[in-house]
Amino acid sequence: MFNHLKSYCLTLGIGLLTLTLTIGCSSTSSLHNELSGPISVPSYQIYYSKASAKTLSREQNLLTNLLLVLESDAKSPEDKAEVFYELATVYDELGLENLARFMLMNSIVNKPGFYKPYELLGIYFLKEGRVADACDAFDSAIFLGKDKTYAYPYLNRAFAMYYSKHYKLALEDMMYFYREDPTDPYRLINLYFIELKTLDKQTAFDNLNRRFEELQAKSKKKIWGEILVKLCLNQISEKELFEDIVSYQNDDDLFQEHLCEAYFYIGKLKLEQGLDKLAFDYFSLCRQTRKYGFLEYRNAYLEQHELEKKYSPLVLYDEIDE
Repeated sequence: MFNHLKSYCLTLGIGLLTLTLTIGCSSTSSLHNELSGPISVPSYQIYYSKASAKTLSREQNLLTNLLLVLESDAKSPEDKAEVFYELATVYDELGLENLARFMLMNSIVNKPGFYKPYELLGIYFLKEGRVADACDAFDSAIFLGKDKTYAYPYLNRAFAMYYSKHYKLALEDMMYFYREDPTDPYRLINLYFIELKTLDKQTAFDNLNRRFEELQAKSKKKIWGEILVKLCLNQISEKELFEDIVSYQNDDDLFQEHLCEAYFYIGKLKLEQGLDKLAFDYFSLCRQTRKYGFLEYRNAYLEQHELEKKYSPLVLYDEIDE
């Protein structure tokens, strides 16, 4: 009887699954199409950017020098761990993730108590959807670096919590990161987007406005990111933002950096407005800047993946294609 019941349930289950997939594929396919098609970003905001020849040359020379240092027999395992980590960060900036991972593992092998490699490994784990592994790596970075004035693992653990929808935990870590330097406009912005998930919109907006006023009163130097805060506070328009960005066109590196940041945060604002397709396109433009080492570039991938899951629930994590 139980075998018969099991067979019946299996047959029924397969039938229901087939029906669900048939209906679901039809539904999610049409929904997924909402993310495809012509780009919806205004043409005046679409630019091509690249790293300067000077920057690429500097990174190539740095790689050469670091590899030469590794060949020295005089280096202790601790020293080699530092060099492997520096190599990993250069490879990461160049978008060569596999080489960066290899160097990170070499760094840890030479000095298991070295905290810095764990953070970058955590970032890679998060991109793969391995949230638990990412948090373990960030926890290791925090524990091993507890005597250092280094708060960035809290930032990245906040993102792990945010993208796994543990918003209150994300807020705790982001608040810690913000308090370490309240004059950094990028900390204000990222705290704002997390507060949008934990507070009502008006309160989050008021908090951002208050913190920005405090920043302007305390800050001794102007940071470009302040213009992004003004955008979030509706103090400037997107047109004014891009007029400012275009003024940096003669500096390839700054132009690339500012475009990467602007595309990402505008995408976040569009997402909050329920404009998913437009947000998706801004995140695509952010990734097209290929500013690999920037958190905005990394998180643009995560944001796009969340949107793909929303419109096609069968989407799984996979390696980012470059």
